[in-house]
Amino acid sequence: MVALQDAPVSVDPTPRRPRRSRLTVIGAGVVLAAAAATAGWLAPRLIAHPTQPSYLGRDAAVVAKDLNCARYTKAATHDESVYRYHDQGTCSLEGTTVTITTFDRESDGDAFASVMKAVIPILHPTWVGATYAAGPGWVLADTRNLTSAPAELAVHRLKSGATYVIPAASH
Repeated sequence: MVALQDAPVSVDPTPRRPRRSRLTVIGAGVVLAAAAATAGWLAPRLIAHPTQPSYLGRDAAVVAKDLNCARYTKAATHDESVYRYHDQGTCSLEGTTVTITTFDRESDGDAFASVMKAVIPILHPTWVGATYAAGPGWVLADTRNLTSAPAELAVHRLKSGATYVIPAASH
């Protein structure tokens, strides 16, 4: 009979490390999820970007040319007292005089939109209901008759942007 103290002991040459393998699987999952999230965010921007022209930092004459706008005239003054912009001018779009404004940064276009939503309804209540078009780096509006047709035509011809209606002032 063999005493318990004399019994052979079996030693496993490759010790198991279940904790390390679980951490590896979890880490790989996190990396995979981050890569998928990045691809999901980036892919639509890469696909949409080449099809939508950006006019950031471009002259308004470039937008006028792309719109096939006649008789472009650069604005005589550059007044940034209300919002910051790159360039501005007027032209005739299908017989309607429109003003085109371009911006250096997206935030400048956002500031313009904020002015249209908050300030213009108070200072120019007759402009409520007027439509303007805005896209990447540009804005166009019929500033004389305040009609929507030129804004809609601009979005169609430039294949980018959208039309916006100036809201009524909120009390």
